[in-house]
Amino acid sequence: MRAKKTEEEAKNVLEDEKNAAILHENMRRKRLRRLIGFLVVLMIVLTVLNTGESVYFYTRNVKSDRVRIAKGVAKMTATIIDTEKIDEYLLKGKEAPGYEQTENALYNIRDNSIGIQYLYVFQLKEDESHVIFDLDENGNEAYEAGQVVWFEGQDVLTGKETEAIEWVDWSEWVITAYYPVYDRNGNCVCYVGADVSLKDVRTSVIDFLLRVVLGCSLLFVIIALVTVKSSRNYYKVSEWEALVEKQNQDKQLIREMVMAFAKLVDMKDEYTNGHSFRVAEYTAMLTRELGYDEETVERYYNIALMHDIGKIGIPGEVLNKAGKLTDEEYSIMKSHTTLGYNVLKDISIMPELAVGAGAHHERPDGKGYPRGIKGDEIPVVAQIIAVADTFDAMYSSRPYRKRMDFEKVISVMKEVSGTQLSSDVVDAFLRLVERGEFRDPEDLEV
Repeated sequence: MRAKKTEEEAKNVLEDEKNAAILHENMRRKRLRRLIGFLVVLMIVLTVLNTGESVYFYTRNVKSDRVRIAKGVAKMTATIIDTEKIDEYLLKGKEAPGYEQTENALYNIRDNSIGIQYLYVFQLKEDESHVIFDLDENGNEAYEAGQVVWFEGQDVLTGKETEAIEWVDWSEWVITAYYPVYDRNGNCVCYVGADVSLKDVRTSVIDFLLRVVLGCSLLFVIIALVTVKSSRNYYKVSEWEALVEKQNQDKQLIREMVMAFAKLVDMKDEYTNGHSFRVAEYTAMLTRELGYDEETVERYYNIALMHDIGKIGIPGEVLNKAGKLTDEEYSIMKSHTTLGYNVLKDISIMPELAVGAGAHHERPDGKGYPRGIKGDEIPVVAQIIAVADTFDAMYSSRPYRKRMDFEKVISVMKEVSGTQLSSDVVDAFLRLVERGEFRDPEDLEV
C-alpha cells in the first residue's frame, strides 16, 4: 500500500513539475510577445527617422548643387551681354546686329549646363519686365525681344545679387537665380534669369519612399506571421522534447530580430559596415575563453550585436564624417551610449541587453563615459565588448584609412590593459592570439 502511495506521489510531483514548467513557459512567451511588439514599434520609428533624414539630406544636397549651377550659369551669361546694345536689342530684336550671335551663345550655355530649364535676359522698367532674350524650350515658343511680361520674383530685384528663389507647386519645382548685368558705369541695366528644375528630385523621393513603404510592409508582414505563429495558443503539452524545441525556436527568433537591428545600425554607419557582427563574434570568443557556459556566450553575443544601436540617433553628417570630429561633434558621438541604453533598457525578456550599449565605453581607470564608473563597477559583458570593440576599431579598414598592422594592434592592446581595458579580458584576448585567433589569414607576417 505504501509503495502504491509513493508511486502516486511521484506521479503528482512529476505532474506538478510539468505544470510549473508550462506556467513558466507561458509567462516567458508573454514577455517574448511584448519584446516582439516593442521591436516592431522600434523598427517603425527607426525606419521613419532614417527615411526622413535620408530624404532631407538628399534633397538639401541636390538643391545646393542646383542653386550653385543656376547661379553659375546666370553669372556666366551676364558676361556675354553687350550692355551698349541693350536698347537696340529691345527695339529691333533679331534684326539688331549681334543679337543672333548672342542668342546662340545663350543656347550653347543652357544646353551644356546640367539641369538648366530656362535661360532669359530682361530689363525692369518701373513695374514691367521687358524681354531682351528668351530661349525656346520643349516646343514652347519663347517671348519676343521687347515683349512686356512679368517674372516671378522680380519684386525682390534691386540691382544687387540676390539669393536664389524656390518655387513649388503640384506640377513644378524650380529654383531661380537672378544675376544683375552692369554697364561700364556700374549701373544695373538688365538681369539674367536661370531656372533649374527639381522635378526629377521629387520623382526620385517619391520612388524612394514607395520602395521604403513596400519593403517595410513586407518586413512587417513577415514579423506579424512570425509573431502569430510563435504566440498561437499557450503550451498545453507535456512532452519535454517539444518544450525544449520551442524554447530553441524562440531563442533563434530573438537572435534573428537582434541581427536585423544590428544590420540596420551598420547600414547607418557607412564607414564601419559589419562592425557590429565582428564585435559580437569576438565577444563570443572572449566569453568562451573566460570560461563561461554556452548560454552566457549566446546571451553576450546578442548584447554585443546591439552595442552600437544608439548610433541610429546620431546625425549622419557626424557619424559618417571622414575627418577629425570637433569637440561638439565628439560630444554628440559619445551620446550614442546613452541613446542606446534608453532604447533597450525596458526590454524585460533580456534586461542585460541595454548594458552593452550603455557601458561599452567605460574604462577600468574611471576615465570612460557616459558615467565614468571603474573597475568591477563595469558589467562583465561591457568589459568584454570593450576589448572586442577596441580591437576591431584598429584592425579594420575604413574608406579613409587602412587598418593598423596586427602586431601594432597587439602592442596597443597590451599598453592599455588595466587602464582603458580590463586586464583579465585582455589576457584572454592574448591567449587566443597566441593560438592563432583574430589575425586575418590574408594578413601574413613579413
